[in-house]
Amino acid sequence: MELARIHRHRTIIEDPARFGCLCAAAALLFVANIPFWMTMAVVGITQLAPIMMAARALEQGWSRRWGPRVHPAVYASNLAMDYTNLAACTVVGALLLVRHYQGVDTVRLLAILTVAICFLPDIRLCRWLLSGDPVEASLQLRNGSILRDPVMLGALLATGGVAILDRGTLEFVFYSLIFLQFNALLVLVDKYLPEIESRRRAGWKALLLEREGRRLWLTLAPLGLIPLRLAAGDRVSWAAAAGIVVAIVLPDLLRMGQALVTGVANLFRVTPASPATYIVLPK
Repeated sequence: MELARIHRHRTIIEDPARFGCLCAAAALLFVANIPFWMTMAVVGITQLAPIMMAARALEQGWSRRWGPRVHPAVYASNLAMDYTNLAACTVVGALLLVRHYQGVDTVRLLAILTVAICFLPDIRLCRWLLSGDPVEASLQLRNGSILRDPVMLGALLATGGVAILDRGTLEFVFYSLIFLQFNALLVLVDKYLPEIESRRRAGWKALLLEREGRRLWLTLAPLGLIPLRLAAGDRVSWAAAAGIVVAIVLPDLLRMGQALVTGVANLFRVTPASPATYIVLPK
């Protein structure tokens, strides 16, 4: 009961970070002249992401408190929500910078993006695909496809968003990420890096190859596309985005290929007949 209460899905009304970002986006979109106090209030709202991350994990080992059977579900659900809050606060910071330097006509795209990010967890698409039982959800996260993984789906959405945004808007997102959310990135890494569950590998191999390690670096990889696209251009960044997509879907493709080969081999497998049993009757 305690696990279900602490790690349950929280709606936007219950989440201070997403609700604050939604209110800030509405204020920045509809207020003509932004006073100084509103600027400081929006900056404070953008700092809710690291505060919420730290508040949900005050000590190392927080994800192992309920045992290894539910560890993947606790790890993935918290990472998905913290990444959502980080993305929402980053976009709101970019929205604030755009208002100060370009005016109200160029903020509609960022305002729509903020609303989409804030309401995305309430759509509960992953709830329909992932079991509500923590033990069964952990098994699905260990052995299931990316369609059952909210972190991988979020990484795909973030990669697509970075790839399609125009360069002018992307510059403000980059400034917001560096000047307003750099501390949130440090908290994110410090919170989840020690919690990676490794069964067969250690060190950098666990980070790159284990499912929980892949979840962490694949959530950070779309953020690395932002400076790459600004510095190297669209073609290089699109190639890197394609590499991220391949890294996300490749385990599923390998698993499907292995299942296909096993199925074809089973079609041509000859099952030996059971040995006949003879009963000799006395004459």
